[in-house]
Order: sequence, then C-alpha cells, then structure tokens
Amino acid sequence: MKNNLIPMALAIILLCPVRAYSQNNSHAVEIGIGGSAINHTRTMVTDFHQTPGGDYVFTLEEKQLYGGTSLYSAYEIKKWLYADVQGTLGIARYYDSGKLKNGLSILAGPGIQFRPLVKSEWVQPYLRFGVSYYRKNFPTFYFGRFDGDVTKEAIWKAEDAWNKGMTFDTESYIPLTAGIGLVGWLGDKVGVRIGGDYMRSLGSKGANFAIGTAGLVFRLGGKSKKPQEIQPIERIVEKIVEKEVVKEVPVETIKEVYKEVPFEKTLAELMDNVTFDFDKADITKESETVLDEVADVLKKFTDRKFMICGHTDAKGSDSYNVRLSEARAKAVYEALVKRGVPSSMLSHKGFGKRMALVPAGADENTRRGDRKVVIEQVTWDPLWNYLKHNN
Repeated sequence: MKNNLIPMALAIILLCPVRAYSQNNSHAVEIGIGGSAINHTRTMVTDFHQTPGGDYVFTLEEKQLYGGTSLYSAYEIKKWLYADVQGTLGIARYYDSGKLKNGLSILAGPGIQFRPLVKSEWVQPYLRFGVSYYRKNFPTFYFGRFDGDVTKEAIWKAEDAWNKGMTFDTESYIPLTAGIGLVGWLGDKVGVRIGGDYMRSLGSKGANFAIGTAGLVFRLGGKSKKPQEIQPIERIVEKIVEKEVVKEVPVETIKEVYKEVPFEKTLAELMDNVTFDFDKADITKESETVLDEVADVLKKFTDRKFMICGHTDAKGSDSYNVRLSEARAKAVYEALVKRGVPSSMLSHKGFGKRMALVPAGADENTRRGDRKVVIEQVTWDPLWNYLKHNN
C-alpha cells in the first residue's frame, strides 16, 4: 500500500466539508469518528496429511470479520439531502504460509444521503448511495491446493453467500455502495451515528462485502435544533400635535396644545373599520378610504417596522382559516404598499381563528368583528428578521 494513500484519503474526508462550511455556515456540516466491523471472508487450509488408516484430514481456518476506525463527514445541501465522504482504515488478520499475520485495508469514497423525515430534528434515518475505492495488502483466496498432497490432484474450494464462484480477488478495486443509517442527536451539536453499507464490485475480480459503523458525530453551523423564543411585540405611545386656533379681536393667536395619544389606539381605531365579507379576502369598498388614512399615518414613521396580522371568525377548519387569514393580511399589505408605504417596513402573517372571540354558532353580523386585520409595531430585530423570512 502506498505510503501517502491513507493521509490523502483522510484529508479528503475531513477537509472538503469543512471548506464548504467556511464558505457558507448556513448549511450544517457533520464530522464523525467511530469504529467499523468489515465482513470480508479470509480462508486458509493447512496441515493436510493422511492418517495411518488411509483417511485424509486437514485444518480449515476461516475468518469473517475484522475491525477498523471510521471517519465520516457530510454537508447539508437541503434538509432532506446530504453529500458525504466516508472512510475506514481496517486491520485484518490473515494466513500466509501457515502463519497468522496482520494486514491493512482502506475504504473511502463519496456518497449521497436521503433523509426523508425532514420534520424530525433529533432522529434522522437515511438511505445512502455512493462509490468507493477499496485497497488491501493481504490476499484472500477461495480455492487452493493442499500442502503435502502426494497426489498433486486434490484442491479445496470455499464460497460465501456474496461471492459464489469466486477464486481470488484483486488487491484494489472500486465497489458501488448502498446502505442505511441513523443519526440521533443528543444535543444541538453532538450525536451518534450507526449505519451499514453493502459493497458491490464493479468488476469480476473484486469481492462483495458488507461494513457496519457506529460512532460519535459533531455538527457545525446550520439551523439550531433548539426551539427559538419569540419575544412579545412591544407597543408604543406617540405624541400627536394638535393645533387649537383661538381668535380674538383684533389679534389672532395660535396656541399649540400637546396631547399624548396612544399610537396603537390610533391604528386600532382605523383598522376596526377595515372589514371583510364572510369567506373572502377582498377588501370591502368602504374600507378603501380607511386604508388611505392608515397609509398616511404609517408614512410618517418609515424608520419603524410593523406586522400586519390577519384573523378570521370561528367557522371553518384550522388549516383553511390560516390560509384565509394570510390572504387577508396580504391584501392589506399590498394595498398599503400601493399607497406608498415602503414594503421594507411591513411584514404580514395569518393567525387563522386562534384569536376569534365569538363562537361559530353566533350570527353572521356578530362574527363579522372577528374577521379583521390589525397592525402592530415590532421593535425587536431578531423577531423582525424571523417574520420576514417566514412569511
């Protein structure tokens, strides 16, 4: 085995995904280390001799498994799709000229993982397909002659389930890989990984075999698995300047009176007059002039951020009402943008019937009050970024 083969393979396994992480850490990178068990048959027949009674006897030594150290790294392309590189350095015991020796093997190659349970944050099963390079420095025979056979005619032959008709395999070859595995996360950054792969040789000289791995895996970058805390929307009080004109004869005097008026109340009173018909997201004709006033108010505060929240009455399913409320919120959002309110200061979201105060069995006129859109200011930047990216 070439001296630079092992370090080169290890460098590829570890450095490629880390480089991808350094360029874009919004995608997760997984790095793992563990142990492997390789199912590769090694057969040797020794001590062939004839007994005084004329019987031929021999000793059959067969080894099925050998162990190794496994390295693993993977890069998240999408939540359900990962590209990985896996490698295993194995130490195998084999027979040569009747003596037991230690040999080395290396298995490394890229693959693609499909993780179908995209909503599962902590347990992620996967299917894997790839191609590998396998190289060993020990022989594996499936037939041979008996040492000490005076007839020079007898031969022995062994087969396993995956290599029927095989006589011997080559020192290095390229197998295709198919396997299954599971990544279970113990926390946001540390987990365990178990998996099994079947190696199918592309040619007729390579042996088919299986390998199982288990070990720790560490996660860099990507979206946090911990639930994010949503901070409450803060409300503000604005100062509105009202001018009161007092006329005296013969002198006209202008007196400025300052009153504190709740800003949220101003918008709330206006938005109370923006209504929708049952089962519709079209803004009613009488609401159009109200939105003109709302737009005039918002354009005075373009340095601030506001969320438009859509609501429905209690009739209908949860999923349908969420879609309807989102459509209503979006309709108000588009109407305000059309009136010159900068889109960068607005976000919109539908909440369905979660805030409905009137039961579904109430009359239509009473339930009309639950079919509404409200506007609230958002002052916490992380919450604003979350809302803008999850519309």
